[in-house]
Amino acid sequence: MEKTITGTLPVMEHFYTLQGEGYHQGRAAYFIRLGGCDVGCVWCDVKDSWDAAKHPQLIIEDIILKIEKTPAKLVVITGGEPLMHNLDELTSVLQAKEFETNIETSGAHPLSGNWNWICFSPKNLKNRCPEFYPLPTN
Repeated sequence: MEKTITGTLPVMEHFYTLQGEGYHQGRAAYFIRLGGCDVGCVWCDVKDSWDAAKHPQLIIEDIILKIEKTPAKLVVITGGEPLMHNLDELTSVLQAKEFETNIETSGAHPLSGNWNWICFSPKNLKNRCPEFYPLPTN
């Protein structure tokens, strides 16, 4: 019996594309850009993502049904700051369906979800969580 999926997430946009950068460059990927960010980088190229309330709460199951209609086997969760949200349900369902899960995060919030790859990009505007790497003790 399959587990019932009940969660929602504030989604700014989601789409099928090719990963354009980094280790997974060139791979077919499905991107989910979540709304919400409290880091506030002045150089941010997606400031529209900052206010989670501006973005519709999409049902995780509906998002996964759209992903399954594409050739992607890699799902990239980005933001805003995606770890402002609990990503346990999303990643457990995706991995149960044999998708790889990648996240792009500043590391400013505790890690949730189960990840095959973490792109960690710390910012000097907000402290990172020690679970990403310990702060110096000098």
